[in-house]
Amino acid sequence: MAGILDNVIFAAFLCLIGGVATSSQGAVNAKLGQYSGQGLSSTIVFCIGAITSLIYFLIEVEGRPPADLAARLHQAPWWAWSGGVIGALFVIINILTIPKLGAGTTSAIIVCAQLVFSCIIDNFQFFGINYRTYTLWRGLATVGLIGCVAAIAKF
Repeated sequence: MAGILDNVIFAAFLCLIGGVATSSQGAVNAKLGQYSGQGLSSTIVFCIGAITSLIYFLIEVEGRPPADLAARLHQAPWWAWSGGVIGALFVIINILTIPKLGAGTTSAIIVCAQLVFSCIIDNFQFFGINYRTYTLWRGLATVGLIGCVAAIAKF
């Protein structure tokens, strides 16, 4: 799989699928929350997600986890363990806000915040990410993003 991920076009295609999935996920989770309650909806989503991730993991390692897995996990920085909390926060925020703001406005605000903070992550190399300067062009794009969010929220 690593070989195919070296292809920029294929990686971009996966990102498109991820964008469609993320947009759909918020609306789907919010609908489940209407039937099950918001807290249970989040729990159900993560249980199903955990099973799906486990299946992917078993496929990736061909059913044989690395022998040194425990040692490798022990070396991870403390913040590397926070992804599940961040993911839960994302799902819960979607469940709470989509019924009030709509999927478009909610997604626009989240994507805008995500892009701005991602540029900050690049610029300051947070989380060990390679350096990429927050240039004037990125700054102008940020202003444009905020304008787009305002238009989506207003109209």
